[in-house]
Amino acid sequence: MKIVELQRETYKGYEIHVSYYTRAYHHIKIKKSKKINLTIKRKRVFRKIDKTFTINLFEDHIEDSRAFGIFERRKLIAVVEGSIESWHNVYRIWNLYVSKRHRKEGFGTLLMEHIEHIAKSLDARALILEVQSCNDPAIQFYEKQGFHFVGLNTLAYSNNDVQRKEVRLEYGKRL
Repeated sequence: MKIVELQRETYKGYEIHVSYYTRAYHHIKIKKSKKINLTIKRKRVFRKIDKTFTINLFEDHIEDSRAFGIFERRKLIAVVEGSIESWHNVYRIWNLYVSKRHRKEGFGTLLMEHIEHIAKSLDARALILEVQSCNDPAIQFYEKQGFHFVGLNTLAYSNNDVQRKEVRLEYGKRL
């Protein structure tokens, strides 16, 4: 499959409806005493959880992003979008999507290898991305790609992120 760069003029605001299901989440526990103890533990759930959300390519708050896609008969089936964060010289992956029908066929790995090549060509020192603690399939995929946990934000989406099991996790990979 061929990876092509998506043109901002054509794909700005392009909506992608994402859905996945998970049978596990990453439980966040923070204990404060004389020191702060942070525990992240993968927990299985009895029933699978279905999640859906929408991503838009080339959003205004992302500076100088580039997006790359894989097409099947003119239909976009996989995409990755990223940009350099020059203030600390890391390349942020903003979006990674593979259509449900094409998951586990290697498209995600191809796009991750491609975006890593782009980041290295810009002399970025690391790749970084965000993933929700409830998106176990994505976390498993990123870990297979060599990413590891580098931080979290318990107030990124709402004031109840921990209770909702949707904590923003940051994963990174040194280049």
